[in-house]
Parts: sequence; C-alpha cells; structure tokens
Amino acid sequence: MVKREDDYMALIKCPECNNDISDQAEKCPKCGYELKKTEEPPKDTKKFKGKIDYKYIILGLLVVVVGFYMLNQRNNTQTGTSSIDSGSPAPSSGTQPSGGSSTPAATPGTNQGYVVYNDTNLGVQYEIPGSYGTFTDNNGLTYVGASIDSEGALIPYIVLGWSNSHNNPVQFLNAFTDELRKTYNDVAITIDLVQGNLGQYSVYGIQYTYNSSGHLVVDNRYATVINNKIFMIGSKEENVNQEYINDIIRVMFNTLKGGN
Repeated sequence: MVKREDDYMALIKCPECNNDISDQAEKCPKCGYELKKTEEPPKDTKKFKGKIDYKYIILGLLVVVVGFYMLNQRNNTQTGTSSIDSGSPAPSSGTQPSGGSSTPAATPGTNQGYVVYNDTNLGVQYEIPGSYGTFTDNNGLTYVGASIDSEGALIPYIVLGWSNSHNNPVQFLNAFTDELRKTYNDVAITIDLVQGNLGQYSVYGIQYTYNSSGHLVVDNRYATVINNKIFMIGSKEENVNQEYINDIIRVMFNTLKGGN
C-alpha cells in the first residue's frame, strides 16, 4: 500500500491561539498566525565592522602621510637658503674650485673649525670655517660660503675684493652705493657710514637692504686701506644669518695678512 502525502501530516498547536492545526499548514485557519514566516538571514555584523575599521585605518594612514609631507616641505622652506640670482644652480658645500688653498689654522682663539685660506687671487690670507668653499669670479672677487662651487654662490656668503681706483674707503663705499642702486631699485641704507676697528684694521662700514628674487637681502660692506689699496669685505645674507656671518667676518679681519 502506497502512503499518501496526507498520511505524513500531524496535528500541532497554534502558538498564538492553541488551536489544533496541521503541521503542513502555512497559517492558523482560526487566528491567521503565520507558521512558516520568511525571516531575513541575520547580517554578519562582524564582517561589517571589519570593513569599517579597515576604511578608517586607510584614512588614518593617508592623514599621517599627507601631514608628514607638509611638515617636511615646511621645514625645507624654513631652513633652506636662497639664491641671490633666481636662475643660479644650487652649489655643493665645502669645495674650493679656484683662487687658493687651505692649511690648518694656528691662530689662538680662532682655530675651532677654521683653516687658513691662502687667497692667491687677492694676494692675502685669512681664516675661514673649514667646511666653507671659495670661488673667484671673472671680476677678481673672491666668494666664501657654505654653499659655493664653480657655478656660483647661495646666500649667506662673504665676498672679498680690492680696488686702487679710489683714494679712501669712504669714496669707495659711496661709489659702491651708486652701483648697487643701478642694479636694485629698492636699495635702502639701514646703517649709514660708520667707522670702527675690526682686528688690527680701522674700517668704514655701511649696511643696505633690498629685495632680490623674493627675498629681503641684508648687504654689509666694510672697507679699509691695505698697502695703498682699498680692501673690501662684504656679506650678503638674510636676517636670520646676520650674527653668525658677522662673527666670521671678524675672524677674517683678525687674521688678514698680506695685500702686497
């Protein structure tokens, strides 16, 4: 005998009204309670949470990377030096491409990192920081600085030269002022002609400021007489470098010899 499908049915109690109904019924005929409800499968909250965490981790890493890049760019801007001429290359440090040679300094009190530089171009010698380089241009001027090579100089730097076409330091500095104003149209004299002593020399000094390639340049010039020649030491810098560069100039005047 073949069993019918109905033979497999059994009676159950409706959970809602306690009425006897078939276990195959979809809902109770008395109260309408649905026995075979279609329920949504529970969401995998763990998986969902994992996605949120991963997204925030990526976002956090991006913030850190961008922040580090901006900080690095800011530090480079604050600590870097700028070129007087906007198109000049960035010279390397501590080179001596032309104009002389160096020997260890022996002068008491000035040999902390200094060397004696024999400037064959100007016929003098003086002490400069051992890490500094030098360069002689086509006009016979010697440049001394931390960032100098055969292509040029980056500020801050010191420049030396001499002239026998002027009678005294004041005349030389007045002529220099006229030439400077031909090059820069906003030259301001911030310290007018003053006289004082640097080392064993009586010098006249003057200070200018002007804008070059978007930078406010401080230009100091000192002039004295050595063997009937007007000898000049000057510096180009920005305000942040002024005290340090002036200390080097004092050492250079203190140790300056020659000039025949």
